[in-house]
Amino acid sequence: MLENLKLSLITGISILTALSIGTLLHINSLFYACIAAVVVSQSCHKKVIQLGIKRLYGTIIGALMGLFFYHYLPHSNYIYALGAFLVVFICSNFLKAPSNMAGIVFLAISINLGGISSSFYAFHRIIDTGVGIISTVFITVIFTFLEDKFKK
Repeated sequence: MLENLKLSLITGISILTALSIGTLLHINSLFYACIAAVVVSQSCHKKVIQLGIKRLYGTIIGALMGLFFYHYLPHSNYIYALGAFLVVFICSNFLKAPSNMAGIVFLAISINLGGISSSFYAFHRIIDTGVGIISTVFITVIFTFLEDKFKK
């Protein structure tokens, strides 16, 4: 129960921190920063850092692959499926990074931009994800520090 409470507090405060930082920096979409904060939330700061780095790698791979497919390959269902396959394959086999967010970023850029610049969108997905991850790492480190202080 205490571990679940800690994780819940870390997640909630990480979201608040991501929203606050995102608002100050005028980031494009606070929603994506919050998703990143929730997805990487753990009660151990070492796990958050490892997962956060992998999540950011996945987002970067998805964004770069999405940009490449959007600009240089024909737009078709087969090409989108091939791209998603490659993103998942690269993330899972070579980077050992979570492929789900990489796939979502890839698909958002290659299929569903709706008048938004693909480079703008890719850049902001990386920034938004970074804000969420950094917020969660920061809050988790603070919780770990305070927990160690109270134990002594």
